[in-house]
Amino acid sequence: MTMTGTRMTLACSIAMLALARPATGQELNTLKNINATSTITIGHRDVSMPFSYLDDKKQAVGYSIDLCLKIVDAIKTTQKLKQLTVKWL
Repeated sequence: MTMTGTRMTLACSIAMLALARPATGQELNTLKNINATSTITIGHRDVSMPFSYLDDKKQAVGYSIDLCLKIVDAIKTTQKLKQLTVKWL
């Protein structure tokens, strides 16, 4: 497995563990805020290839962005939100 493959596997494992563990009070507050505003903010670096960077259209792309968007989809599904706006930071 390449170093990039190892990092991707590690990132996926961390994301799955974060979603699988019981929610704490702070996480519940975060979900309440997401539900109340129908908005989630994703922070990223624009020069961390291949994990996150800006493409030709100045949109965030990369492995980390893909993982974050999967988590956004999971939150939208589990919280039964019709719309969930993503703000980029």
